[in-house]
Amino acid sequence: MRKTAFRLIFSILVVIVLSFVFLGIFVSKKITKDSIVNLLESEKNLRMDIGELSSGIFGGKVVLSDILLSPRDEFADNGTATSERSEPIKSATRIKISDAAIKVRLIDFLFGTLSIDALTIDGLDIAYAIDEEGDHTLDPMLDPPKYVKGSLNPEYEEKRKRRELAKARRKMKSADESIVDDSFNVSEMPMATKLRSLILRDSIVSIRLIKSNNRIAFTGIKGSVSDLDVDPMDLTRHNSAQLEISGNLSVTGPDGTTKYADLNLQADGKIQPFDSQTGFLNPDLVTDLTVKKGSRIMSLPIASRLASTLDQLQEAGLDMSVIEEILVVNEDSRFRLGLRNYILRAVEPLPVIINGNRLVIEEEAWLNTANDEHLINASFTFSEKISNSTFTRANTMLSEIVGESVAGPVAELLFTPVTKDGRIHIPFVSSGDFNRPKVRASVALRDLADAVKESLKKDPLSLLKGLLDR
Repeated sequence: MRKTAFRLIFSILVVIVLSFVFLGIFVSKKITKDSIVNLLESEKNLRMDIGELSSGIFGGKVVLSDILLSPRDEFADNGTATSERSEPIKSATRIKISDAAIKVRLIDFLFGTLSIDALTIDGLDIAYAIDEEGDHTLDPMLDPPKYVKGSLNPEYEEKRKRRELAKARRKMKSADESIVDDSFNVSEMPMATKLRSLILRDSIVSIRLIKSNNRIAFTGIKGSVSDLDVDPMDLTRHNSAQLEISGNLSVTGPDGTTKYADLNLQADGKIQPFDSQTGFLNPDLVTDLTVKKGSRIMSLPIASRLASTLDQLQEAGLDMSVIEEILVVNEDSRFRLGLRNYILRAVEPLPVIINGNRLVIEEEAWLNTANDEHLINASFTFSEKISNSTFTRANTMLSEIVGESVAGPVAELLFTPVTKDGRIHIPFVSSGDFNRPKVRASVALRDLADAVKESLKKDPLSLLKGLLDR
């Protein structure tokens, strides 16, 4: 009995080992440059080029290098073999990858689950442009192809209509919770998928805003997506991933040299890739974002416009230069942001210390990153040092104008509406084009003449005495 059991177990082990061998051989034979290129070009309206490819028989590992995704051409339409294609035409819209390595668990694949141990991407380089309607130049590459291997794609019309509907919905009001991006549904995934780790290294994303011609560059990107668990049949329990990514975000003007911002950012947190009710891509991704200490903003139109609306306070001694110069983040500032169809939304109040002063952006503030439209309710609280020096200067200046005995009441009338906890506190609203914002204080501001008149009504004898003293 023991010999029989041993032989049976041994036979099963042999079968399992042989299965791995045959599956490895099958995978290695099936995964070729042409098979990968044809697979992607049959689904998306693009051209794919691969420099080198190698696949392991036993390890379930595939390594690709010099990958380029670019606008589709006749070679992709006709399904031309990769060895017979000429060089792709250079394009400002592209996705390049220096090296990509993927390792899967072959045994899970046998049982209907795609389990990826690791996907490592080095040198990802994405470049595209966005217009003010939110359309980007990558969009056509994500459309279905009209021709596949020289023949009309039988699924083209159905997929094209679905894509166009998704684009139209994307432009509608983001606050409408019934709107979803139905360009991809989880049911299209062939099997449950698990990913232990996606590693991203030394990558860059370059974006040109067509309306303003400003350039956004996210460089030095590194990070990971780990513990991805998606089951199309059970999204309630299997629909999550852990995100961690960091890099440098810079914004430059149309001339390519004037820099508006230089921010060191880090995003992390748990995300849900799909809407558990509909199965479509989650339309409202929420994550934590940290702006690191030392990040700089060289030009912030909102700050400049805010300074110009506070003339009354400047005349009374408030030094506004602190928000008109380069703004430096004094300590790590952690935000919770939502992203829905190009629109960034503050999920909760966003505090940040800039040049020693406190800026708080209120919950539900939003910025459309495609057309720069925004609506922000916020407040700016000056540091204790600046507030105290302002009060001192105001009293000195007012004493010279209306007399020492009246300077205090006049200063109180001027600064009480904008003082909180002993500091100058300016609540304000900014709206419209982010580059040319409309900014107004959310409190009524008095100028010096109004404050003197108000003081005259309340205590005319003291004011008269003060003026006579002068």
